Amino acid sequence: MSGPGLKRKRADDALPYTESVKPLPLLFSLAPGLLAGTLFSPNDLQLLRRARDPRIRADAQRIVYVESWTDPSAAVFSNLWLASSDGKERHLWTEGRWRDWSPRWSPDGLRIAWLRTRGGATRIRVRALDSGPDAQLESAGETPLALAWSTAGDAIAYTALLPAAGPPAWAPPELVSHLKPSAPETAVFVAPVHGGRPRRLSGDVRGCGGEPAWLLDGKSIAAACDAGIYLFPAAPGAAARLLTPDSGRYESPVVSPDGGRIAYLFRQRLAQSYTVRKLCVMRTDGTRGKILSGMLDRDARLPQWSSESRTVYFVADDRGATHVYAAHNDGTVRQATTAAERLHGFTLADNGRAVSVRSTESAAGDVVTFTVDVGTAAVTIASPNRELLAARDLGAVEPLAYRSSGHEIQAWLVKPPAFDPARRYPLMVDVADAPRRMYGVEFQARAQVFAAAGFVVLCANPRGTPGYGEEFGNLLRSRYPGDDFDDLMSGVDAAIAKGFIDPDRLHIAGGLLAAWAIGHTTRFRSAIARRPIADWTTDVALAPSGARRAAELMGAMPWDDPEQYWKHSPIYFAANFQTPTLVLAGERDAEAEELYFALRQRKVDCALVRIGSDRVLELRAILAWLANH
Repeated sequence: MSGPGLKRKRADDALPYTESVKPLPLLFSLAPGLLAGTLFSPNDLQLLRRARDPRIRADAQRIVYVESWTDPSAAVFSNLWLASSDGKERHLWTEGRWRDWSPRWSPDGLRIAWLRTRGGATRIRVRALDSGPDAQLESAGETPLALAWSTAGDAIAYTALLPAAGPPAWAPPELVSHLKPSAPETAVFVAPVHGGRPRRLSGDVRGCGGEPAWLLDGKSIAAACDAGIYLFPAAPGAAARLLTPDSGRYESPVVSPDGGRIAYLFRQRLAQSYTVRKLCVMRTDGTRGKILSGMLDRDARLPQWSSESRTVYFVADDRGATHVYAAHNDGTVRQATTAAERLHGFTLADNGRAVSVRSTESAAGDVVTFTVDVGTAAVTIASPNRELLAARDLGAVEPLAYRSSGHEIQAWLVKPPAFDPARRYPLMVDVADAPRRMYGVEFQARAQVFAAAGFVVLCANPRGTPGYGEEFGNLLRSRYPGDDFDDLMSGVDAAIAKGFIDPDRLHIAGGLLAAWAIGHTTRFRSAIARRPIADWTTDVALAPSGARRAAELMGAMPWDDPEQYWKHSPIYFAANFQTPTLVLAGERDAEAEELYFALRQRKVDCALVRIGSDRVLELRAILAWLANH
């Protein structure tokens, strides 16, 4: 490595390459107004940096991770950082206005392969740690999605999007531009690291996703395709399907270090809205498959083998937090971490040291290392948002537990800075329902923006939320939306009972549930419907486009009476619309326009704004709307 402070220019870099050994340096220039006591604002979403996909080297000495940033035009870029596992040394490893992502260590730990998206194209790049320029692997027109080194370090297997198919032969030239593009196809490829054309391994097998996994002998590659798991020979040959998707969906194969078994994730196909994802293991020939996560009633993800192949570690969300679990060969499961935190990304070194990105109520995504078998304090490797958050006056977060229809609901109240319990504040119910996700103890940037504007923000996990077990996630069997809406309204009552909420100044923001709310209650002073699903039904075959989109996110929930389908659409209750509503629409959003039309017909105070993916502009629009309602 070059010494600290050295700068050198690479031919493919748009900005200078800089190394530094200073721990946790300031990652951005502080604007003149960035002083302690400043309130959190929509503009701060552009200043927030996101660390993700941390990868620890097998010897636990080095860590590479991705850090993304946003420029004033709302364009998002990301680069790679290298750090020592003790947190004493860290430096930027790639630098430029593009997206570097998915870094992976070579088996010998001397090189890193990663994906770079630049100018609309994504390519695999490789660079040695000591010196030398990047090498870019050849492409056959495919778009790489996830990669894995061969055991010998001489090849890389990857899943990729195939080039878009040309127009059908029957279509005359003047019709081509009006045809709907066909759905993208994916496949598995292998490419030599030192030059040569990539070769497609998966043949006619499609629907390949996630990271492939090399078997120990380097002759075969396991990959999740068509909801099953296949074994593809690295040399030309026939593929073998190890697991068929007849009973569910298989994903994330990971080969054990001794080469004898494959761990994978499995979600059983059942006629219900939610099914827990299990951790399983099998032999490399597909036999002796069994569930390894035992009776743990939580969604397993990111499986990682221990170096001696006796334990599979994984992470799972649980009641607002994320924990690491250890699944042993005898079927027992041990919870390895207990802290109140959310973890994103998880990899493991041979000595049991792990790396992840940790978020808490006051820390927005720190890269940390910790041991999974010995209770030691976590070491912070990077804290890209520490200076920004230290310069902001943030609102305090208060847990809120309440009962609704016999169920315990977990929620959080984010309060305005300088909160005064003797005052009465307006309440914002911020709903995470598109798709459904679990609120928790992580830093809530969106809620902090609302809190800075003077609102108490209710972040609740109603029935149907993951992280509380299969039964809780599947409680929306007959009234979705409906039961979850009841849980939110019980949360509103619980917040009002605290004594500092003004019951005449209630607001709600969300997707399907916000659209549902304005047809079922007049308690809200205003609503924000974000890309709402207005023509909701739950039978995919009978559903219009918006319902199909929701069913894909939540799973189909059949009811016995077809007449009830349309009656569960918010538009069915258009005659009840009275709540002033801001409709936030995507570029092409028929459901948002349908809701807006219904509101206009009822002469309800409303507006429709097309925002796209600009989160800053979206929050500005919401705050402007709330200021006048």
